[in-house]
Amino acid sequence: MPACAHCDLPLGRHVVDEQFCCASCAAVNRLLHASGLADDFYKLSGIATTGPRPAASARGSNHLQFDSEEFLDAHTTQTGEGSNRQAELFVEGVHCAACVWLLEQLPRQIPSVRSARLDLSRARLALTWDQHAAPLSKIADWTSGFGYILHPVEAQESVRRDEERRLLRRVGLAWALAGNVMLLAFAFYAGLAPSEGQLFESARWLSLILAAPAVFGAGSSFFQRAARSVQAAFRDRNWRHLDMDVPIALGLAVGFADSTASVFAGHGELWFDSLTVLTAALLTARLLQLRARNAAARAAGDLAASVPRRARLAGDGRTVSAGALNRGAVIRVLPGEAFPADGTVTRGASSVDASAMTGESRAEPIAPDSRVLAGTVNLSRPVDVRVEATGSASRLGGLLATARHDANRAPVALTASRLAAPFVATVLAAAALTLAWTLAHQPSEAVSRVVALLVITCPCALGMATPLSMVVAMGQAARRGTFIRHEAAVQTLHRVDTVLLDKTGTLTEGTPSVLWFRGSEDALAMAAALERGVPHPVAHAVCQRATSTRFEATGTTVIPGAGVEGTVQGRQVQVGSPDWLGGMRDPNKLASRAADVAAAGLTPVLIAVDDVITAGLGLGDGVRERAPEVVSDLRSRGMRIQLLSGDHPEVARSVGMQLGLKPDEIEGGVSPEDKKQRIRRLQSQGRTVMMVGDGLNDAPALAAADVGVSIDAGRRDGRFAGDIVLTRTDIAEVPVLLDGGTRTLRTIYGALGFSVLYNLAGAAAAATGLVTPLVAAIAMPISSLAVVLAAALHRPFRGAPVKRSLRSATNFSRAA
Repeated sequence: MPACAHCDLPLGRHVVDEQFCCASCAAVNRLLHASGLADDFYKLSGIATTGPRPAASARGSNHLQFDSEEFLDAHTTQTGEGSNRQAELFVEGVHCAACVWLLEQLPRQIPSVRSARLDLSRARLALTWDQHAAPLSKIADWTSGFGYILHPVEAQESVRRDEERRLLRRVGLAWALAGNVMLLAFAFYAGLAPSEGQLFESARWLSLILAAPAVFGAGSSFFQRAARSVQAAFRDRNWRHLDMDVPIALGLAVGFADSTASVFAGHGELWFDSLTVLTAALLTARLLQLRARNAAARAAGDLAASVPRRARLAGDGRTVSAGALNRGAVIRVLPGEAFPADGTVTRGASSVDASAMTGESRAEPIAPDSRVLAGTVNLSRPVDVRVEATGSASRLGGLLATARHDANRAPVALTASRLAAPFVATVLAAAALTLAWTLAHQPSEAVSRVVALLVITCPCALGMATPLSMVVAMGQAARRGTFIRHEAAVQTLHRVDTVLLDKTGTLTEGTPSVLWFRGSEDALAMAAALERGVPHPVAHAVCQRATSTRFEATGTTVIPGAGVEGTVQGRQVQVGSPDWLGGMRDPNKLASRAADVAAAGLTPVLIAVDDVITAGLGLGDGVRERAPEVVSDLRSRGMRIQLLSGDHPEVARSVGMQLGLKPDEIEGGVSPEDKKQRIRRLQSQGRTVMMVGDGLNDAPALAAADVGVSIDAGRRDGRFAGDIVLTRTDIAEVPVLLDGGTRTLRTIYGALGFSVLYNLAGAAAAATGLVTPLVAAIAMPISSLAVVLAAALHRPFRGAPVKRSLRSATNFSRAA
């Protein structure tokens, strides 16, 4: 039968322009050719496995509301200067790699679109564009022309509900028709025979009439996806395009065709009862899977939902969009309300619940000058807050950006995807062999056995095990205050055999104080002016010690691993390590005392004014309470441990000895670049390296490590380095991370193994006639539901440690 030139489905009775099945396909085809994207799109569309995407809709014809100030304030953020804006939008209708490719062509088609990136797993489109040159409504009109409808992220919940309702209606229709067909089947099982004449024939014909809408109406999605998959496989001569719906559709089609032939012939077995129950059972399993996936997505979105969209101004009490708040605005937050922005308390005293950020439910007191974060909840009294950052610029915004899944899929996910296509091909081959053997030896059993084989071996669980387990694991980690950037980091956690640890803010509290000072108080005040606003524990300690704040600094420059320099009152001021400043003129011999300060376990810091050392400080920082326990835990796992610190070697040695580290496991005076080089050297030796640091000075090392873990000690800029961010600022979360990776891999490989063994056993039972199509219809969803339950109920990131006993899985993942 001729196929539609756009979606490849068979042409029906109402043909448009002699080559399209409907006007929508014709419209999309014209748009593709007009845009110059047709060749590449149709080449990529062969990858699709989930059926034709929705055609252009009337919903996409009017998007002027996207250009309103209220919408832009609530759902987009301004970037840089001018009218450049950013937004993340939910896209309805995306299914496959072709959809990703097409939407990411937006910058080519609309030049004022700076970037477009689609996260297919969440159906989220990240856009950056010039609102004046190309308003968002124009972009939405372009995407809707291809059937992709843009929604605010908040609207995705209603889209999910609509999808569930549509599938629920199909499930209801399928079960209603299946129930009536079963009633007729009971009559046949009870003895209704051909001798009954017209009654017997009427019952058979009525079964056919009721079964047809159940199989081809309620179950039409199976045939659509299977047809598209087979056509793509033939067109590209690539059997890897075969979809897991192919054996299901083939089984339904074979059974229905055989039963229909029996009705017309007036004799023979009918399978309508089995086919309708099978369709209803499969749709029910799909509904349960959809609800489980949506539940996981809702859980992952709980953190973003904790930030209110509206804010109350302290002056006149008006409520405005939180996105419209400017830095310096003063807002009032009442008890029970969440803070809509990061800021500093200017009036009032209360307590806050920061569990949305840290995963720890405890009240923390706040008073004037206390800092509060978006998403935390005011508990007791009204407070006024001066806004410092909103939206993506807030600390929560940075964490959410870190938690977004990027394109870096876990190797185990790719392995599962590669297994699906050969599994389908194997099932089809087994069905052909079963049909040939039974036709030769037991022809009356041929159709029953083939249908049962095709149905019971559906490899749905292969496709669900990894993504569901990963989504649940990453969502649970986020609720603990641990944000994982991508799936690959979860799998790599299991293979870690070397842990490199930074000192300040990682093994120590990260809140040093000045315990020793010699020199000029004016120099200290100048240093404090220079350090003001620098997000580093040393800077905070210097500012706390200074008795004067009368100076202002200009041209401040941070030298990673060394210190900070700038101009204060027209004089050149530098604050940093003895290695950096030790060569300057030192009339008071302060640099020579640095070694004594370091030997006492303090961090030496020098202050130079106009190239003359005028003051020296010694900073002390306590070791985190659970750090020795963590080091002991890592050592018991057989991990190689190394303390790499940019601090003075004597200070690093003092801290390392408190933790129980050996001298050869401690190294001080290491620059960020040196840390990166050491990681590269270890990786060249075949080691899998985890780097744990503060995410500021350690950014190069965190990026170079196989897994970079950034301990967030209250950063104000909302930017984070590494693959994983810990908001609990608790080094004890590192063993929990390692155990979480092991548990997640154990769940995935267990689910995959169960699915393969279950399907092999089912295929053998069906081929030998031990399983009927009806039993197969009931049994097939069991493997899928078992995987869904295993993924939904597993709790990988919990406090209790587990033994690392998954060596076979490790070897398998490395081979993959």
